Amino acid sequence: MADGGGFMTAVEARVAATVDACTRCGKCVEACPMAVPAGLDPANAVAIAEGTIDLLKGGEGTPDAERWAQVCTNSGKCIPACDYGVNPRFMVNMARIASMNLRKGEAEVRRGAQQYFNSMGRSTRTIARLQLAPEVLARVAPVLRASDEYETTPDIVFYTGCNVIKTPHIALLVLEVLDALEVSYEVMGGTAACCGIQQFKRGDAKVAGRIGFNTIERLARPGASKVVSWCPSCFIQIDEVAGPAYATSTGQAMPFEIAPLAELFAERIDDLQRLFTHRVEKRVAIQERAAVPSIQQAVKTVLRAIPGLDLVELDVPVVSTQASHLTVLPQFKEEVRQREFAAAAAAGVTTIASIFHACHRDLIAYQQNVTFELLNFMELIGEAMGIRIPDLYKRLRMLGDIDQIVADTSDLIAAHGLDLDTVRDEIAADMFKGA
Repeated sequence: MADGGGFMTAVEARVAATVDACTRCGKCVEACPMAVPAGLDPANAVAIAEGTIDLLKGGEGTPDAERWAQVCTNSGKCIPACDYGVNPRFMVNMARIASMNLRKGEAEVRRGAQQYFNSMGRSTRTIARLQLAPEVLARVAPVLRASDEYETTPDIVFYTGCNVIKTPHIALLVLEVLDALEVSYEVMGGTAACCGIQQFKRGDAKVAGRIGFNTIERLARPGASKVVSWCPSCFIQIDEVAGPAYATSTGQAMPFEIAPLAELFAERIDDLQRLFTHRVEKRVAIQERAAVPSIQQAVKTVLRAIPGLDLVELDVPVVSTQASHLTVLPQFKEEVRQREFAAAAAAGVTTIASIFHACHRDLIAYQQNVTFELLNFMELIGEAMGIRIPDLYKRLRMLGDIDQIVADTSDLIAAHGLDLDTVRDEIAADMFKGA
């Protein structure tokens, strides 16, 4: 079995190769959509790149290099800017980890990462249980099984990630579509199958590696040759970080191919289009994200196949992995949202469709402020197929009051045996943070 130590050995070798390959040209800094909003001057791109490499070499770096690493949203726009085989997204992430451990110390970093992970897990469990009965929750968050408990080999493993079940209608719609396509699958996700991104983002690379390696081996248990990932962060973490380190550490190829879920739908577009038996007379704009461009293209391919649907392109910045990543620059995040809404109104759209779950939770908070509907693209696919699963998260959020939400979900609170004080705390933190 691979372990966290093997991860660190592999990652440190990759960092060393990055240091050797990087020419400090600064093109990755110039391509970064977060640099200018963060107050960094593109004219200093070379110096910022040099400071970043210094951090990777164990040095102090520079304030600008640390700032650049802190505001990275994994947009990936730096990757095609490099002509020397370096993945700047990996480089910047590792520079941030080096900076955090240098300034705070390994123990404090690990403690903070663990606290965040525990908080995220508690929030996910609570919010999901306010929406789904135990037997329905078990469909999208099944108990992890051992390898010998799988009697047949599925076509795919549907890897949900940790917290899409806060918006469970999205995951349930995915299962309905897979069923209609007659794709056999096993669902895996939750904190027991975390990719390690939360620890990685917060500087604890060693624990992130151990978690990522464990999850790779767990995802391989059903024996499927392909894992399809809903969450873009999980996809990037396994595809670009944990997966390569796993292969290096074990000397073996990854036990499966991992790909974004939307790509599977695009590959099966002919089969999917035959299931689109209902016209969807809507003028739709997608809330695009930059991190995995193939996901955006796949979603557009699918939505363009829906009869009646008019897909509109908005001239707005395409940044970040999910909305939550943009909280590193709150003012910039708000500016981007306002531009999206203004452009959508000017284009006369009826609908803005999020792609990812965190974006959806962020987006629907503004439903009462706009004339167009705010939903997830899976809802459009469901509508075209005649499948309607209500967005319970949005309904609860629109109640606008913690007491009303508690009253509305009292049966589920009882069914899951939830602690009322915890419920109130998690509703406040998840649905009304900053309100």
